Amino acid sequence: MTRSRYDTFTQAIHWFTFIAVVGLFASGLIMEEMARGPAKSQLIGLHISFGVVIMALTAARLGWRLVTPQPDPIPGEPMVQLMAKAMHGTLYALLIAVPFLAMMMVWAKGRTVGIFGLFSVPPMIAPDRDLAEFLGDVHETAVYVLAALAGIHAVAAIVHHVVLKDGAIARMLPFGEPRQS
Repeated sequence: MTRSRYDTFTQAIHWFTFIAVVGLFASGLIMEEMARGPAKSQLIGLHISFGVVIMALTAARLGWRLVTPQPDPIPGEPMVQLMAKAMHGTLYALLIAVPFLAMMMVWAKGRTVGIFGLFSVPPMIAPDRDLAEFLGDVHETAVYVLAALAGIHAVAAIVHHVVLKDGAIARMLPFGEPRQS
């Protein structure tokens, strides 16, 4: 028996992560243009909270991968399969690193990391204005790298669907016909 589709939990986390990353990217761009004030503070709080959710969901997804059978690989050139694994690994790493860098930046500013106003994580490092600025720059660069790689990932999925017609996209959807081995 072959497994040609990801399980429902993995699919749900994948698509929630996609939507949240797009929303976080957009809110980050919007925050840059906003004047200081309560609306900006509220948006920053939501931005940070959803970033922490993404980090936690990514960690849960990685843990889930360890205990859940994965779909059979799509046949292809070994180099292409290696590149796909590298892409996924890099995306996972960035989905954890980007929010963690933001948390470190907030802590370096001497602030707590609030999660939806429900609780706060106190600073884990001493305040350091220069470090906060550096971490902010690294966070921003990592965000753009994540966005670029996510775009490449999406284009690759579309190529699989349209050109190769191997059912790759259907593996991450609850409908459609995945490729049968």
